[in-house]
Amino acid sequence: MIDKAKHEDLEAIYKLVCTLEKTQINKERFVRLYNESLTNDDIYYFVYRQDYQVVGYISFYIHHYLHHQHDTGEIVELIVDENYRSQKIGDQLIRHVEAFAKQLQLEEIELSTSTYRKKAHRFYEAHGYIKDHYNYTKDL
Repeated sequence: MIDKAKHEDLEAIYKLVCTLEKTQINKERFVRLYNESLTNDDIYYFVYRQDYQVVGYISFYIHHYLHHQHDTGEIVELIVDENYRSQKIGDQLIRHVEAFAKQLQLEEIELSTSTYRKKAHRFYEAHGYIKDHYNYTKDL
């Protein structure tokens, strides 16, 4: 079952995001941003629940770019608990966000993923996402 994340989902989402990033995220900052984001009309967190626990998570941000005709969406994080993979949970989460984006009449959905995440690349390409941008970063 997919629904909007709630305050009580924070711990489960924190664990999933730490798994995604393969590091311990600063908890104090995470809590502050998570709670602020729940009231932001441009940020949506959706969770997949199985047996009353969060086993999948996707975050979706709305952007209002001047160089686009309409607002766009961005999938920022998508993670499924390792014990629940290969059950089409990621598929359901991404389809949920796509349907949500269509309801909002967004122009497109963008996402970035690290170059080493080859399985993620195949997953997104299998869902119709096209690699047509470069994403550059610079450490500060």
